[in-house]
Amino acid sequence: MSVAFLDPGNLEGDVQAGAIAGYSLLWLLMWSTVTGLQIQLLSLRLGVATGRHLAELCREEYPQWASVALWFMAEVALIGADIQEVIGSSIAINILTNGSVPLWGGVLITAFDCFIFLFLENYGVRKLEAFFAVLIATMALSFAWMFLDTKPSGEELMLGLFIPRLSPNTIQKAVGVVGCVITPHNVFLYSALVQSRRIDPKKIGKVQEAINYYTIESSTAVLVSFTLNLAVTTIFAKGFYGTSQAESIGLLNAGQYLQERYGGGSFPILYIWGVGLLAAGQSSTMTGLKIHWIL
Repeated sequence: MSVAFLDPGNLEGDVQAGAIAGYSLLWLLMWSTVTGLQIQLLSLRLGVATGRHLAELCREEYPQWASVALWFMAEVALIGADIQEVIGSSIAINILTNGSVPLWGGVLITAFDCFIFLFLENYGVRKLEAFFAVLIATMALSFAWMFLDTKPSGEELMLGLFIPRLSPNTIQKAVGVVGCVITPHNVFLYSALVQSRRIDPKKIGKVQEAINYYTIESSTAVLVSFTLNLAVTTIFAKGFYGTSQAESIGLLNAGQYLQERYGGGSFPILYIWGVGLLAAGQSSTMTGLKIHWIL
């Protein structure tokens, strides 16, 4: 579930929010994440208590025309999310190969390898979870390295988290922050993920025990994702807020701007950014495929 809050769309929102709004939207990132967590907790309760995921329940509870309409809207939203996930991976591959692999080549590579990685589930869901854990750890190391390297202001960070600020110039980015964090198709995902551990809905004690366990698990996952989103936002707030590059920065050129701003060194920040972006793109693309199968 942590991956669902850490796709390239989130990173794009973090990059632009930090560069254009500075630290001022960190409070919104925090409360959007809290709201997203509450929605996920409702999703897990639904899955555990009924023994079925949301897509199955929609099919059973609504007439066919309503079920088809809900499916269509979910698919359209998911396709839109998939596009930025695949493109994010292809940008990362382009960065890490010094441009040798064009963007269209990166899209083909991502589409191919995600199907291969998802076959890990045939050898047990724990192996797939372990693979996702490796990708998340890779993101964490990459973005933590960048955070320590750029040294954002701790005082500004705390002010941004706990003092709400919103100006006319940052409203568009504020909407983007909320939209990147609260993604409706993830409700389908988590209600299905809890089905990996079969629980008899008639056994109230077992159901409550499972809900408690999943609540701790999901809260930890969301805390990790919030920390990484916070790190990316503050990195770009420190480096680009108030500069001439702020309006033009995005996933495609963010690595190059970081390289120009902070230089190379033993581990060039351009490639550290590329590794983190690749991990985010690969994991979120596989998550998107999983949701397609659920629907």
